Amino acid sequence: MYGMVKGNHQMTVSLDHKTIRATGELLAGLKIRPGFYRREFVSFNADRETKLRVYLLSSAICHQTHSLAFPEKNLYGWEYLEDAFLRLVNEGAALLNPKYTSICSLEELEYRFRLMFSPTGNPEDTALERVGERARLALGLYRGVKEQFGGSVSQMIDGCGGLLVNEGIGLYEVLGRFEAFSDPFRKKSGFFLKLARDAGLIRIADPEHLVPIMDYHMQRVLLRMGCVVTDPDTRRRLTARDKMETDDPIREACIEAVRMLSRVSGHDILVLNDFLWPLGRSCCNETTLCHEGYCTRNPCTFYSMVNITSHRQCSFASTCRGSREESFRRIWQPVVKTHYY
Repeated sequence: MYGMVKGNHQMTVSLDHKTIRATGELLAGLKIRPGFYRREFVSFNADRETKLRVYLLSSAICHQTHSLAFPEKNLYGWEYLEDAFLRLVNEGAALLNPKYTSICSLEELEYRFRLMFSPTGNPEDTALERVGERARLALGLYRGVKEQFGGSVSQMIDGCGGLLVNEGIGLYEVLGRFEAFSDPFRKKSGFFLKLARDAGLIRIADPEHLVPIMDYHMQRVLLRMGCVVTDPDTRRRLTARDKMETDDPIREACIEAVRMLSRVSGHDILVLNDFLWPLGRSCCNETTLCHEGYCTRNPCTFYSMVNITSHRQCSFASTCRGSREESFRRIWQPVVKTHYY
């Protein structure tokens, strides 16, 4: 049981072990398309240090990207980030160099981010929100990398010896020194690890310390499925999309649910992100494939990533409470102001 009291509201959150087991058994029969791990963002041609810089900076500024869009190119959210960072690589942009970026002013970095995510090439037309916040996080990160590791992300990573937790010098702990990666639930740190591992750039020597990547899409999916269940008042607030001061109990429960799904399904904890995140991004978003019969994204992110032969119905319809019960299907993720995810 997970819970907390805020004002007059007591939030209680629990796990439905039966639903988790059924969902995990279903997941055991699914696989990710091999091509997903060969996509350009993972396989682009560059030296190891450059690739680690790309993954570190893109993870650091990847939060609350609901409105990040370039419709003419069908780029939204994370796909737009991948496209923008690949352009930086192709241009040999100094923005990827901590030694350069660390001496930039906050205003200069804001300008570069605005330009980087402007469909028209005019920084005033940027599609990126909260630019000042992202620039501050990036500047703090790169100044820290320069001061502590001579500007080398590789040195920072390799100095941890593949350990995530190690008396203050493990990778989770080192990343946690920077505001951009200060989330106690390690979402951005986990995402960086996943990108770097998918690209074959790092090894993890203590996988038992891995924390599942937990963003808002995955919270929504786990809540709608019924893997994670809240008290009626919290469910009402989620459905109404009321703003919350914190989502900690829900995120903590969702993280534990993914750990259980990993044990049941046999899928690696970080790989489960590749099933649940695209499901929430496409099939289980403002519209639901199980009810409306179509996805928010075209092409569907889940179908693009998961090796299924048909997309007529949701792969999880047989175990998902939301597919059967409207009260679960209408649940939304916690609405919180955060740079953690």
